[in-house]
Order: sequence, then C-alpha cells, then structure tokens
Amino acid sequence: MYMKREIRDGVCILSMNKPEVHNAFDDEATEQAIEAFRWARASTEFKVVLLRGEGRSFCTGRDVRAMGERKDGLSHYDFLRGGQEAIKALLEIGKPMIAAMKGAAVGGGAEWGLIADLRVAATDLKFALPEVKYALAVDQGGSYLATSLIGPSRTKWLLMSGDFIDAKTAYEWGLVDFLVSPEELDAKAFEMAAKIAKNPHKAVVSAKELVDELWSDGVRAAIRRECNNQLMLYGTDDFNALREARRSQRGGKPSA
Repeated sequence: MYMKREIRDGVCILSMNKPEVHNAFDDEATEQAIEAFRWARASTEFKVVLLRGEGRSFCTGRDVRAMGERKDGLSHYDFLRGGQEAIKALLEIGKPMIAAMKGAAVGGGAEWGLIADLRVAATDLKFALPEVKYALAVDQGGSYLATSLIGPSRTKWLLMSGDFIDAKTAYEWGLVDFLVSPEELDAKAFEMAAKIAKNPHKAVVSAKELVDELWSDGVRAAIRRECNNQLMLYGTDDFNALREARRSQRGGKPSA
C-alpha cells in the first residue's frame, strides 16, 4: 500500500510508504494516492489532513526507473492528464492540509507539498524542481504554486537551474512555513493539525476557502498551461536524446 492511513484526534495522517525509493511514485502508486486523496475529501471521520512520508524523505516525485515508460497505447496527453489528477485531487481535498516535509522533496513530490495549506519542514530538507535536467518542465502546478510563495525570480531559478535548495533557504524564501529538527517534525506537524481540528470545522473550512478562492483558479490554469508546455517538450531533440539514453541504460527496453 503506497498511501497509509491513520485517523487520530480529528486528523487523518496520510503517509507515503515506499521508503526504499524515498517515496517516489510510479503509475500504480499514483493511482493509490489519487484514491486516498479523494477518500479524504469524502470522509466525515476527520477534519484535517496531514501528509507525510515514511523513511528518510517526503517524496521524490516520479520514480526515475519509470520515467519514459507508460502503458501501451497511452498518448502523451492522456498520460499527463492522468498524472495531474493527483494534484487536482489535493487542490480539491476540501479540508485543511499540512505537509510534514523532510529529506528529499523533489519534482512532483515537492509540488504535492507546495499545494498544502501549511508546510512544516525538517532541517534536513532538500527541495528541488529538477525537471529541466530531463529536458522537461513542471506539470503539477509548480510554476504557479512556487511563484505564489516565493515570487517569480526565485521560482525561475528553481525551474531553470533544477538545483536543490536546503531547508534554511526554503524557510528564508517562504517556501516552507515552520522549521524544526527531524526528530521534532512529526510531533510538531501533528500538534498543529490537531489544534486546527479542535476549532469549529465549518469556520475553519470557511477560512480556508476565503484564501483558496484567491489563488485556486491560478493553480488550475497553471496545470493546463504546464500540460501544453510538457507536450511540446516531449517533441524536442533534447528530450528524445535523453529518453534514448535511459532506454539504453535499461538494456534496450522500449520507452514512450
């Protein structure tokens, strides 16, 4: 099970559970995550969602071993739109969400953290949106999510360099909201979630919606733009050369 579920004190703890690959996701894991996010929206058993990762990291996005691979007959467009269902499910989760981020938060996994209402980070966090190194771009709303938090220039640096930034930089820039030691992370994030859960739920949701209405349409528009941009990049010589290099490394296994 990629996404573990635990309900405690009005909080649903969703834990990504592939620590051996730093909680990277393939197609099956993505489907399980989408199902868990939609379940969290529909459930009345809890009031707040806490998203975290088992092991050393939060989430490193799409498993690099699965990059360039997909089901036979699946078009670039359908592949991208299917993958974007996860970020759309998080956008529409309907409950306050806190992300407890540690270790590596990379690519699509980093974007799952960015869409949370609040981000608590451990001091060992390493954050990156490295798609440019694969001749691609973000496609989970990251261009807008990051810009809304840290402004256009710093977002351009993340997207154009693909480099990691450390926890101190992420905190100083405003990419994460709270910074604690790795040992304190889970307790701090849960404490915050439980505190919100104790408040009148309708008032909490109203507060969330008042703010979300200012930016949620921008996230949706970014997801659409990023899909179109990614489709264009799939046709570039750079992407195809890197795809063929990955295929060779896998012993000639066809990629898409």
